[in-house]
Amino acid sequence: MSRRRSSRVGGALSLVIAAGLLGAGAAHAEFPGPNGRIAFSDFYSGQIYAANPDGSGLQQLTHVGKGRAAAFPDWSPNGRRLVFSKFLPDGGARIWTMRADGSHQRRVAGGAGHFLDLGPNYTPSARRVVFTRCRPAGDPCAIRKMRVDGTHDRALTPFRAHEADLHASVSSTGRIAFARYSTAGFVVRVVVTRADGSHARAVTPPRLEGGAPEWSPDGRRIAFTSNFAHCCRTDFSLFTMKPDGSDIERVTPDRFPHGDFQPAYSPEGDRIVFGSDRNYPDYCCNDLFAIDPSGAGEQPLTVGLSDAGLVDPDWGTSPLIP
Repeated sequence: MSRRRSSRVGGALSLVIAAGLLGAGAAHAEFPGPNGRIAFSDFYSGQIYAANPDGSGLQQLTHVGKGRAAAFPDWSPNGRRLVFSKFLPDGGARIWTMRADGSHQRRVAGGAGHFLDLGPNYTPSARRVVFTRCRPAGDPCAIRKMRVDGTHDRALTPFRAHEADLHASVSSTGRIAFARYSTAGFVVRVVVTRADGSHARAVTPPRLEGGAPEWSPDGRRIAFTSNFAHCCRTDFSLFTMKPDGSDIERVTPDRFPHGDFQPAYSPEGDRIVFGSDRNYPDYCCNDLFAIDPSGAGEQPLTVGLSDAGLVDPDWGTSPLIP
């Protein structure tokens, strides 16, 4: 991942990057439908954009000011809205929603003090949002759920010392997968729970250091990022597996010292979009690519931004722009 950071991005986002959110990625909810537009954030400008899968039709959706940043966009099931996190000068982060074209942005109520509310995901009904809440120091972090109006905010996993639950992804059936960072003998593993947070089970083997889980639209597989149990290496690769952790298959090769990360399925389930720093010897930047779940047919997503700090991709059903 990038070693450089935009001067416009304040301490809150830097903290999140240090905690590994950009390194391993913010997961998303992915629901069946026609392949539409891809939303992503740019950590150099601190803005969210959307583009067609071929890179055309680039549109800037947020215009946050100095000392703020927008990140972690997630499409609603019908592709009409996005939910995202906005980082504030006070060190906190709040959840906002907007229409697919970036209009009618509004803050979701709730969020006390300097908590960081990160990586929001719509549930299948689009009536609720699953997200991560981190305490100001970035440790611990827990998974929560609330209505889109900010009410009925409740914990799905508790705060635990020296542990962080991040990168929640919601399946089309309502099940939740997330990454649990810990010091208990491993760095990170993918955990799967029911919609209410019960029956939590770690499904990736410790040796893979699996994180950033992403459900396929049919809920039959999970894509994830792995760095092969090397906590201090910079390389990442993509894998997929069944929700119980079986049938693990590699999608991208080991590109050490570079990496591929942040997988997100297309709504039709036939492609995966992801980030990679492979084109930059100094790890300064990230580009987006798309690939078949089998590992075939890889293509770059060239959107034409001058600084390639492209992260947090999410593929929705929003209609393409001619």
